[in-house]
Amino acid sequence: GAHAELVLNGLDDDQERNARALVALESASCSAPDWRVERLFEDANEELRAALEALGYYKLEISKSLDLSSEECWQATFDVSVGEPVVVRNVNIDVRGDAANEINIERVMEGRRPVAGEVLNHGYYENYKRLLLSRLSGAGYFEAKYLSNQVVVDEALEYADVEVIVDSGPRYFFGDVQFSGNVLKHELLAGYADFEEGEPYSGRDITRMHESLNGSGFFNSVSIVAEPAKDGSRTVPVKVTVSPAKPRVYSIGVGYATDFGLQGRLGFTNRRINDRGHQFDARLFASEVESELTGVYRWPRGKPTAEWVELFGGYQQKRTDTSRSDKATLGVRFSRNRTETWLETPYLSFEGEDFRVADQIDSSRLLTPGIIWATSRGRDLSRIESGRRISIDLRGAYNGLLSDTTFGQVRASGKWITSPSDSFRILGRIDLGFTAKEELEELPATVRFFTGGDNSVRGYGYETIGPVDDQGEVTGGSHLTVLSLEADYLILKNWGIAAFVDTGSAFNGTDIDLQTGIGIGVRWYSPLGPIRVDVAHPLDDPDTDYRFHITLGTDL
Repeated sequence: GAHAELVLNGLDDDQERNARALVALESASCSAPDWRVERLFEDANEELRAALEALGYYKLEISKSLDLSSEECWQATFDVSVGEPVVVRNVNIDVRGDAANEINIERVMEGRRPVAGEVLNHGYYENYKRLLLSRLSGAGYFEAKYLSNQVVVDEALEYADVEVIVDSGPRYFFGDVQFSGNVLKHELLAGYADFEEGEPYSGRDITRMHESLNGSGFFNSVSIVAEPAKDGSRTVPVKVTVSPAKPRVYSIGVGYATDFGLQGRLGFTNRRINDRGHQFDARLFASEVESELTGVYRWPRGKPTAEWVELFGGYQQKRTDTSRSDKATLGVRFSRNRTETWLETPYLSFEGEDFRVADQIDSSRLLTPGIIWATSRGRDLSRIESGRRISIDLRGAYNGLLSDTTFGQVRASGKWITSPSDSFRILGRIDLGFTAKEELEELPATVRFFTGGDNSVRGYGYETIGPVDDQGEVTGGSHLTVLSLEADYLILKNWGIAAFVDTGSAFNGTDIDLQTGIGIGVRWYSPLGPIRVDVAHPLDDPDTDYRFHITLGTDL
């Protein structure tokens, strides 16, 4: 059907977008009476000038025409010559008062500020002013105000001088913190705050506290009000209102992966056993290859955002093409944040395992102290464009100290994702392992290294790569190297294609024999997370043309 048409000639995309947002004629319909269209047409000159002056173009020449003769609808045409833009000449931005030497404020002042020599953009100027006052308020300068804020365009419409002078006023400090609706001890709740009464106010500390309380699992909702007191004390009392979440949570799930076949999961979590924040978690995983029952009892130690203690135990049964094992585990671990991104977890576990590898049938008892350092960024169910995951596990045992043998072992793994464009990603993965041990046969199956499968070297069966005995059966290795490089491309909103190369081996000494697989795949970014279907060809296995791999889980 017929539609109103406003034609703007001579403008680039940004200029036209701004003009259409401010020119009221743009929203007039075909049913509007002629007198209204004519009125809006006349007003359009000033609106068009305002829209383009906001982008620094003051020297406009406009010619226009309006056609009302059509029985269907009107058409207005504007031919615009924007001329040379106004350029910023002098910039004077100054923060005075107590915040004059505030580092975070200086960073804003060096951010997206007007710069001499660039085209004047009033939008950038207004955004900068708002950001500056917002940052001052967020740093506790609630009385900050402009002493001067202006843009002066010279009479020749060639240059502009920009001035923003702010008086920060005095800084405010945190007042007392009050909790309501809580079901946990006050001391525990207070541990979610990174500040104490009397410290300089910071909006970032309030944000971090909200995120920590929200992510604790204890609460269904969290509300924090931090407003300056009205008694002239220049303090900011903090009022926190929480509502408890359901303490007991049950979960069930089914899935499929090439390595494990059909699999099912059952879970139970008690997120709040008592008012000291104790929790219990139990998980059952069952599949054709591996089944496991685990239980974890945990509680905060010291600061709940940084330190937890866990008692854990479990039973694992594993049946692969290369080994069989039945293992019971009991242990304790301490998790603590070493930095904002790194988690350190020292642990002590006792493991009893009956195993079979090739023609060796044996049992093992190990008391294993160890420590894990881990960091991750970007773990999400959606398609992430950038992220990383790094983990380093150092462990060992000593013969005679509740252990059958002595060994030391380190395993490091990492994965990185980067995106050269919105549709194109590159994914890199590395797994390394080293074991100090003279007689590998003394180690149980779960301590030896095997590789091959969905998440290691695609194109090969699960844990089928490693040193072999005289009968050609895989016996596992003392060392591990796996490298992977993958590229994927988004072809539809939730669908992508991928190409990859994986290489790796489990080996002893320096006798490394890398096995390599190449392939292509399809990615579906479902609400449950990415589902990957890969077809891989093993370059070092002449008896196999290709192998399918199906996996579900986060990219990291």
